[in-house]
Amino acid sequence: MGLLLVVTALVLTTASACVSADEARQPIKPGSFPVTMQFSPVPSGKGWRGEPGTLSDQVIRDTIDNMIEHGATGLYCPVWVYPPYSISPQEAKKVIEYAESRGMFITYQTGGLEMFHRHPSKSRNVYAPEYASAVKKNIESRLAPLKDYTRVYNVFCYMDEPFNQTREAFSYEDEVKAEFRKRYGYDLPADLDSSWNDPKVWLDVINFRSDYFPDGWRQVYKILKQNNPDFKVIMTHDSHNTFGGAVNSDGEIGVDDVFHWGGDFADTFVFDVYPYMMTDFRYGEPSKLRKPRMSQLHYAFGQMRNLARTYGKELGFWFGTYNAAWFKNFMSSKLKAKYWAERETSTTAVAQGSNFILSGYEIPEDARHWEELGKGLRLIHKAGPGLLQAPKVKAKACFLFPRTQYIQLQEEYWNVALSFELFLRSFGELDVLHEEQIKDSSLHGYQILCLFDIKLLPNECAGRISDFVRRGGVVIADCVPQMDAYRQPTEAMGKLFGVQDAATGRINRNGVWRPKAVTPPGGDIPRTTGSDETPTKETLKGRALGHTFDLTIVSPRPCKVTAGEVFLKTASGQPALVHRKVGKGHVFLLGFCVQDTYFQTYRDEDVDSREQLYALLAAITNYAGVRSHVHSSNPDIEASLRANSKEGYLFVIDHESSRATTTVTLRDLPFEVKRIVDLENGKAVAFRTVEDAMQLRLDVPMGGTMILRLVPRC
Repeated sequence: MGLLLVVTALVLTTASACVSADEARQPIKPGSFPVTMQFSPVPSGKGWRGEPGTLSDQVIRDTIDNMIEHGATGLYCPVWVYPPYSISPQEAKKVIEYAESRGMFITYQTGGLEMFHRHPSKSRNVYAPEYASAVKKNIESRLAPLKDYTRVYNVFCYMDEPFNQTREAFSYEDEVKAEFRKRYGYDLPADLDSSWNDPKVWLDVINFRSDYFPDGWRQVYKILKQNNPDFKVIMTHDSHNTFGGAVNSDGEIGVDDVFHWGGDFADTFVFDVYPYMMTDFRYGEPSKLRKPRMSQLHYAFGQMRNLARTYGKELGFWFGTYNAAWFKNFMSSKLKAKYWAERETSTTAVAQGSNFILSGYEIPEDARHWEELGKGLRLIHKAGPGLLQAPKVKAKACFLFPRTQYIQLQEEYWNVALSFELFLRSFGELDVLHEEQIKDSSLHGYQILCLFDIKLLPNECAGRISDFVRRGGVVIADCVPQMDAYRQPTEAMGKLFGVQDAATGRINRNGVWRPKAVTPPGGDIPRTTGSDETPTKETLKGRALGHTFDLTIVSPRPCKVTAGEVFLKTASGQPALVHRKVGKGHVFLLGFCVQDTYFQTYRDEDVDSREQLYALLAAITNYAGVRSHVHSSNPDIEASLRANSKEGYLFVIDHESSRATTTVTLRDLPFEVKRIVDLENGKAVAFRTVEDAMQLRLDVPMGGTMILRLVPRC
């Protein structure tokens, strides 16, 4: 992190003599938060309005100044604009010169340098002897324009949003087959389908196909660093295909995920999703009714944060803008009215751990969107250089991503973000732990492990999770894994939970709808044929854990209880909450599908059941004796904590709440807090101490963002 600050300060403060003293403005402050924008027409303030004709020097300067005033500290290059606007090479050169003179760093886009793609017909074979030399020549040619810049900070060097798009993307060249035999000791099957009936072969083949990408990128990264060691190498990961959402979607089958790929071939990993501007790629009805807000963003950010944290890399985010250059098919009066969209999503990214953000694509074309974004970015800058030194606080709870299940069952594992969001809102914080990280029973220091919709788990993982519980860990699940890595029956997890014959069914949701506003025939457009999504409902009623419950559950999952204790039952007498004390730890099994139940509360506008779901999970974690670092009493207002041993930053973000008030609880911080300051106005914020925690009552307007600095006692 120290290196990041040194590089950032160097990039942002070096002076240029491209303009006269009369024309120069004050340089951007050292340590400013890295925010990249594209040069484009501005909807308010001074600058280019998109008028045709040659841009004058003054218009160029005014536009760059306007961007900086709205929070931009970096310029996206090469400089070009979407039609109907245009800019000449001479004008682009002046844009760059003036931006650099103001202290803006350069984010450069080369496009993919790896010379392989989602389809093999256009790809170089990464296992071919001549691959590295071909890449080296490509890099030297494609990066040659960088000599014309003086402040290059980071460069997009790889294909945008990589993933294996179809099974036709799999190569059968001789070098590929030789590499497979070298790794696995037998011949690569002649086609993918022939592997399905042998689970071991299927697992080997899919992993091998996915590993093709990082096998190539590692060669590219080595060459990049040998030739260009000074800039950060960036990779953009997409919003669903590499997070569990490829099956029957853009990727067709489940192959890739970001953590399995690794992080040793880039310096910065940027996440790309547009939860307002387009869609978040949920399946079935949840892709039409995209509630709760931000569920897929939070879930994918958990995976990206895990990747960046594990490999010590920088995390970034593309935030969508209300601009027809990219989102013309999705823009509407309803979307225009959400003027807080850019501020909300960009600030959420920083709250979730991003240390670099950039607009995608161009400046908002609506003045109110632009001004609100400016307010949000200026607030982020008020945090100062300290924010870059304060990572997102590691949560006490983690959510398991089951890669082997995803590959072996070929079922989407993306809608489960609903379960992630429910637990996040109830508990207050939640990280993602990848199955491949379960190397021992410590589970990387987490106190709670969430297993939602997991019905297949390798035996070695099951054993380590059992040991985790015996040593004092807590497992909360809505599904009992009953298959091993090769789809064979196993009773390991059933014994841990003290149940048998546990059901695992849920609603089969198919089809990804993109809500295009202006494309005929309009409305929601199915990508694939959807299935029957009629919910199976049941009533959960009873008293447990100090609370009385009476709510509707969906997709009940009955089981036979052997060694567990039934805390709650459904109206038909089936277990709805089973608890078992194992060694020093606890396991809890919910007898229903959490994602189906949570979504139905939005589908039916059943606020009471939703509030009880929050209360049920909170009661479970309280019973287990685990309390989060941060918690918001209003589930629709996010509270997120970034901190180090010297100071902290509390982000409070409204996600379209019907209530503007929340009480935020903080505990177990790495320092004792002396005072809390609202960075928007510089005023102290009152708080009270309740037992081992601090509590703040805050008012946050619709789509509003707050950043509070936590100042330690000396």
